[in-house]
Amino acid sequence: MGMNLAGAANQQEDLFASARTWVAAQTNTGADLIKFAALDPRIKVQDCLSKIEFDFPFTNKSTIRAKCNQPNWQLFIKVSNSQPINTVEAKQAAPSKQVMVAKHALVAGQILTANDVEAGTETTSATGSFLEKDGLVGRMLKRNLAKGQLLLAQDLESTVQVLKLKQNLRANELITTAALERVSVGKEAVPTGVWLGSELPPGARLTRDLPAGQILLASDLAESRQVVIANTNMVAGQVLKAGSLRLERLEQEKISRTHLFELSGLDGFEVTRTIRAGEALRTTDLRPALLVKRGEMVVLSIGRPSEFEITIKLEAMQDGRMGEQVKLKNAETGRILNGIVTGPGQLRGS
Repeated sequence: MGMNLAGAANQQEDLFASARTWVAAQTNTGADLIKFAALDPRIKVQDCLSKIEFDFPFTNKSTIRAKCNQPNWQLFIKVSNSQPINTVEAKQAAPSKQVMVAKHALVAGQILTANDVEAGTETTSATGSFLEKDGLVGRMLKRNLAKGQLLLAQDLESTVQVLKLKQNLRANELITTAALERVSVGKEAVPTGVWLGSELPPGARLTRDLPAGQILLASDLAESRQVVIANTNMVAGQVLKAGSLRLERLEQEKISRTHLFELSGLDGFEVTRTIRAGEALRTTDLRPALLVKRGEMVVLSIGRPSEFEITIKLEAMQDGRMGEQVKLKNAETGRILNGIVTGPGQLRGS
């Protein structure tokens, strides 16, 4: 979600830059003389996987229409010049003005950042030049540019943000945010059917094996998701045992992000409320179980099982859940020790 505001601004700038280049070519006008009124903030410029086409829908040329075929949408852009395009197109650009140039050598395919461009000057009008950095950041170069070379609209390609795998994943494996990264890709390089959502649906799993570096497609996401289901009736405080839970498919519209999607990692947990058999579990339904109780005799293990290990029976001075550190007392010597809870009545020396 963090990319939404900046992404929307970049998409509007991309659209305006393309429209400005088109108007300049149609009217033989310097691109810097063409100004547009900002779009209504409620209007979001959508991604377009096809070429955006422009035309003048009205004879006075005070409005430009932008049309996309994939997906199908259109927007109307109001020209905000103090004079109509018909009058402005006859004027010449100023002989010298500040424009954006390459701050250092740039290579084709590079995604531009604010540190890649700087202000320079040009002595003659150049169609498609940029006066500010805002219209350049986040766009991709189509060709190599030398330091100081003028950046033009025809040298740039709009980008689309997609999700790419950071590691290999197997079919039916749960997709986590740690396994993905969001990257910018030139629209011409975007594969057909790419998944363009801002967030993955909860519990999303893969329909096929995918290698690291693969761009996620809409068809790679399973239509139904697996959630954790109770096999038996359980009461509040009951500790989970082997066979207490199973994975079962549930319709997407019934799933929320609070559901549990994996069985692994649930050892040592207990339910917080009464659960009926067949009911889907949510994160709030479980908590680490109380595996060590104050006053009980417990077993503390010290050392490595494969090398040398000793076990001692001690009295628990505190309650403890899985992974918590608990104080223990040797009833014979009165010595106080610490242990990490590893299971019911079981601790390991800390």
